[in-house]
Amino acid sequence: MQSSEEQAIINETAAFAEAWSKGNAKAAASFFTDDGTRVGALGDVQHGRAEIEAAYDRLLHQTMPGAIVKQDRGSVRMLSPELAVWQGGIEIFPPNGAPALKGHVVQVMKKVKGRWLVLEGHPKIFPPPPTR
Repeated sequence: MQSSEEQAIINETAAFAEAWSKGNAKAAASFFTDDGTRVGALGDVQHGRAEIEAAYDRLLHQTMPGAIVKQDRGSVRMLSPELAVWQGGIEIFPPNGAPALKGHVVQVMKKVKGRWLVLEGHPKIFPPPPTR
């Protein structure tokens, strides 16, 4: 049985995926704390909301324009009343019909003014299966 705080975190992660899929870099970055950190799937690191927004802008408009992300509901581990860890699987669907990229995300979430925001986000993409 999930608490209302755990459900609030799951709702935030679902709303993030919606913003990402719409290509809205500013909205995607708004799910991070002002001093948040993102370590991207390719090892790129951003500190602070402005850097994170710029990285999402590049990702959503240059690297993967038109891609859609789907996230699992995931799981929440409450660390304190203001800190939690959310993790779950992700799939990124390129617009050109190429196979989906699969991965996993681990996020440290912080409650800020009643909202659960990403303090640390670590999305990772799994390497493609070997071809035979």
